[in-house]
Amino acid sequence: MQCIYLNSDGTLTPTTETLEQCQGFVLVPSHEAASYVASIEITALDIGASFTWAFGLIITFGFLSYKAKAAKLVINKL
Repeated sequence: MQCIYLNSDGTLTPTTETLEQCQGFVLVPSHEAASYVASIEITALDIGASFTWAFGLIITFGFLSYKAKAAKLVINKL
């Protein structure tokens, strides 16, 4: 990675500043940029997995509440 500055005439000037000191732009290699984009990208599989988990939790808690209600009715009849 390298710190660069954009001049008013549209040219780039590279510097030897560290990333912590850089007040301009930082050039990164294309493979690092691609891996960053891939890490924050939401795919259809991610959405499907999230929906499946949420729907499964709703069904599970609904089933458990039904069982708790049935157990409460049985206990009250005794």
